[in-house]
Amino acid sequence: MATRQGRTLLKVASLNTWHGLNGQGTFLFGQLETRAERIARLERQVECLKSINADLLLLQELNPLPFRAHWYAQKLGMRAEYVSCNTGIKLGWGPPGNLNEGLGILFPADWEHEYLGRKRLSGELRFNPFRISAINGPFLSFQLHESRVAFAMRFTLPTERCVPGYEGRRTLLVAVAHLHVSHAQTSRNETLVKQAAQEGHLSADDVALLRKRFRYANTRRLNEVDELASWLETLRLPDEPALLAGDFNCEPESPPYNVLSRRGWNDLWREAGNSEELLESATWDAPRNSLTERVKEFQHAGARNHPQIAEVLRQADALPRRIDFIFGQSAKINPAQKSFQLGASGYLLNTGRFGYLSGNQFSSASLVTDDFSEYKLRREFSGSSGDDSKFISDHFGVCAEFGLPSL
Repeated sequence: MATRQGRTLLKVASLNTWHGLNGQGTFLFGQLETRAERIARLERQVECLKSINADLLLLQELNPLPFRAHWYAQKLGMRAEYVSCNTGIKLGWGPPGNLNEGLGILFPADWEHEYLGRKRLSGELRFNPFRISAINGPFLSFQLHESRVAFAMRFTLPTERCVPGYEGRRTLLVAVAHLHVSHAQTSRNETLVKQAAQEGHLSADDVALLRKRFRYANTRRLNEVDELASWLETLRLPDEPALLAGDFNCEPESPPYNVLSRRGWNDLWREAGNSEELLESATWDAPRNSLTERVKEFQHAGARNHPQIAEVLRQADALPRRIDFIFGQSAKINPAQKSFQLGASGYLLNTGRFGYLSGNQFSSASLVTDDFSEYKLRREFSGSSGDDSKFISDHFGVCAEFGLPSL
């Protein structure tokens, strides 16, 4: 990871916390971890987040709301705001009883802030009685299929968190999003489909169905990022710096990623000069993250009547990829500016991953947030009962620091 030494003024982190559900069931969804495993994993998450000590935490798959948002806030000594995303049918309580997930932003309790609301990105109300989605809150909802939303807030940075003598806006627009999850039409996935067809594992109809699924995923996420970017443009004040983070379920150079780039959102991983080599950058890595491996099976429930298709999708999920991002927009666009600057928070110092534990798994000193040296030696997860305790989620998180670089 490329780093710049300096005085940190602001640290931001994004993490898909993983709800651990398999998406199957009516009154309760099945779970991909035992209760004991989940409790231990959440405690590992908290210790890891404490060690990062970020000022702003942008979290996805908080479940169940509102309890989980306030649980993190209490554990971390922060304040939480949240919005619901996928809740099922709720009138106080309702099925699925263990699904009530959404997005959250955690921040210092004494920071001046403004709640800007949420934006539905997809999953709008439909008149087909089997495709109704009337969003939805943690206690009142009638939702029968997946929805995606974004959530935004505005913060006024305390004077001590600003560049001395900075005369521009002290406000910061912050948004978190979680886009539709499904396989995209990428060159790697297309190669898998062609190979399976050549080997006789897929019929012409199977290939056509797979490509249709890929095109749908691309189109849906394209529509989501278009809605997201347009909404944020209406919220952003003139010359106001902005951050956007979350699980985008798409890779660099994919159509949704390129839309955000064209609309002025800078990928801070690249702005910091980090490598795109997948062992260095992947935030979804089934070959080495044992929790990610667990998710592979439930991701393909929709293809259970097409086992050949499901197998290709499993192979696609086994490919590591970078799908979690922190994007930023500078206060002003200055072509001569060689380093990304976030307004009053100063320059981008570094961006890194977190969420892999090394050494003594029960010591906070063992937490590794930006040095994956032990992880890079792994070629696959060991499959032992202790291997899961190396990870805090099925995703790795991303964090970014801003401030004044040393001369």
